[in-house]
Amino acid sequence: MFSQKSVLARLLANENISVQQGNFKTAFFDVENRVLGLPLWKEMSADVYDLLVGHEVGHALYTPSAEEIQIKGVPFAYVNVIEDIRIEKKVLSKYPGLVNNFKRGYKELVEMDIFGTKEKDINEMSFMDRLNIKAKGRDLVDVEFSEEEQPYVDMAMKVETFEDVEKVCRELVDWIGQKADDQEEQESAMTAEQMQDLIDQLKDEDQTPPQSDEGESEESDENGEESSDSSSDSEEGEGEESSDSSSDSEEGDEEGEESSSSAQDTPATDELESDDGEKSIAGKGADGVPEGLPEVETENAQSENMEKLVDNNGKVYVQGMPRAAFELLRNDYKTILAERVKHDQKMGYEFDENPVAFETFMAETKQVVNLMAKEFEMRKAAYRSVRARTSTKGSLDVNKLHSYKYDDQLFKQVTTLADGKNHGMIMLVDYSGSMYHRLPAVIRQTIALVQFCKRVNIPFEVYSFTSTRGNRHGEELKAASSNLTRFEYDELVLNQLFTNKMGKRDYDEALKGFYDSIMKVRYLNKYESLGSTPLNSALLACEHIIKDFRKNNPVHKLNLITLTDGHSDSASMVYGVDHDGCWGRQRQLVVPINGKNVTLDYGWGNYREQTAVLLKAIAGNDITTANFFICDRRDFRSEQYAILSWDHAAQKKAKSDMTKNGVWIVENNSGYDRRFIMLDKSASMSGETEELEIESSATPAQIARAFKKHSGSKKGNRVVTQKFAELVA
Repeated sequence: MFSQKSVLARLLANENISVQQGNFKTAFFDVENRVLGLPLWKEMSADVYDLLVGHEVGHALYTPSAEEIQIKGVPFAYVNVIEDIRIEKKVLSKYPGLVNNFKRGYKELVEMDIFGTKEKDINEMSFMDRLNIKAKGRDLVDVEFSEEEQPYVDMAMKVETFEDVEKVCRELVDWIGQKADDQEEQESAMTAEQMQDLIDQLKDEDQTPPQSDEGESEESDENGEESSDSSSDSEEGEGEESSDSSSDSEEGDEEGEESSSSAQDTPATDELESDDGEKSIAGKGADGVPEGLPEVETENAQSENMEKLVDNNGKVYVQGMPRAAFELLRNDYKTILAERVKHDQKMGYEFDENPVAFETFMAETKQVVNLMAKEFEMRKAAYRSVRARTSTKGSLDVNKLHSYKYDDQLFKQVTTLADGKNHGMIMLVDYSGSMYHRLPAVIRQTIALVQFCKRVNIPFEVYSFTSTRGNRHGEELKAASSNLTRFEYDELVLNQLFTNKMGKRDYDEALKGFYDSIMKVRYLNKYESLGSTPLNSALLACEHIIKDFRKNNPVHKLNLITLTDGHSDSASMVYGVDHDGCWGRQRQLVVPINGKNVTLDYGWGNYREQTAVLLKAIAGNDITTANFFICDRRDFRSEQYAILSWDHAAQKKAKSDMTKNGVWIVENNSGYDRRFIMLDKSASMSGETEELEIESSATPAQIARAFKKHSGSKKGNRVVTQKFAELVA
């Protein structure tokens, strides 16, 4: 849904704004940087999503800069309420199709008590709260306004420009502020009246009233008369001056006027003269906003409750791999070929020859490739035959007219064969350190698969994946990646080894150099040197590889093949600016893949499940996935237990298959449609078989055993090739 809404937001905004989904507390629009931020929400309706996106697009279209929207002397909450009225009115006028989405969306938000009105009487709330609810709830909520308030409501609802917003906000502040002053004066007057009643009551009871905090002096002089000295030089505190009025009777007062001795003569809301001659309400804060203005409680409640819609319960939104980062991490085949030549010249080592010469190996592999091609073509032909259609309408067959009385097939029959599917193949080869002893077998298998693709003329690409210590691209990769929390792929090295787009000269050079690397595993170049197993990062990169492959090769059935000797490194993340350190323990990562949010269990030991989820998200329903898992007997036992657990009968069958065929084939496991679990010294698709060695003195029984062993190695190849051709055809 996020991918669709990001496109919607760009279309509505009439510009290519940046739409980011991250670990935000609520939706927002950065007016300066033109960024629409959407949090990771819980499940919500499309109407609420459209409402939130449309609202923020309204800010993108019509709200001025962050500096301009700050109105001096007006609380920001007041400005936000009036500005929301303006931008929503304009965006709904521009896109009438959103009107019903807004109505239904706000209805849901009111029912969810986002504005904090559920336990309150709306008509008892402050004016700004009622105005906010009326503007957002429209006819869904019954809000009452007095005759005095209605003109201000009409004024707020008619704003068209931001200048109108500023004018209305100032008038509202003056009006609401004056009402607050009048109310405060009434409360002060009542307090004075209550104090006078208390004094009268005390006099009636012939008691002395207590001394007030302001402290009128009850001392009298020797003649019994009260002192009226109001001089500021009095050291005995005589007189009735208050601390507020004494500042007006300093010694430097040229007018000689006496200040009032009663604190009641200076109300707290006196109007003071400002520097520019305009009058302002006393008691303003440092930002010029009058004190005592009622807060917009519905606005505060919305900010707090919108956070409840955010799904941050152990989940962290992690950005995937952007195109720019993929281009940095990927090395094309020309770069690899050049680096191999440069590296060999620099090293100057003389390597031993391969045990099997390249020409001999290619001749042996050709037998397996032909077998695979035969199986593949047979299955393609079967696919077309099953879907063939025979037409019985059209031109009359004159040779059948004589039989019209007993045969109604008088038309020429035309059989139309279904078009065969266009196939394609992408391969990922593991170049991890643990592949050191198994890489020769994997290289031979990979060459067999490449030769198969060339033989049946289907497009293909082969990539190796490994890692390097540290970020080899530094600031360049940092700039290409998101500044939000993202998937950790910094150490991934992705090398394009083969592609059907290569010329014959480059293809032959790449094939020979790839085969010769069997003897150079310890001394590979900087791009191909063995590292860890960043399979999950490589799968993220496959999102871009697959898009490019399909763009260049219109295929119907695409196959994604991985050749590994183990499982991927665990997924990890790089914290970004949206991480506030308050999430607690993260249990799940949410990664966007192909326009959908994919949830990965986060933690040590979850690598198998993470790979399965990523594979399903990358491949979808129209890509076939297969895995060649190269292992020794110890790894086979571990994998067998991980897949079959305590199913002893199934374990016995798997062991029998491995002994008999040299391969154990598992369906729908670890995210793959089919897995070929093979011993590194057993069956392969390379064409290599056990040598038929028979001594001259061998008995008939020994000859039979040797022939059976030789035939068994061929059988392993046949099983793998048949099952593989069946999968990819």
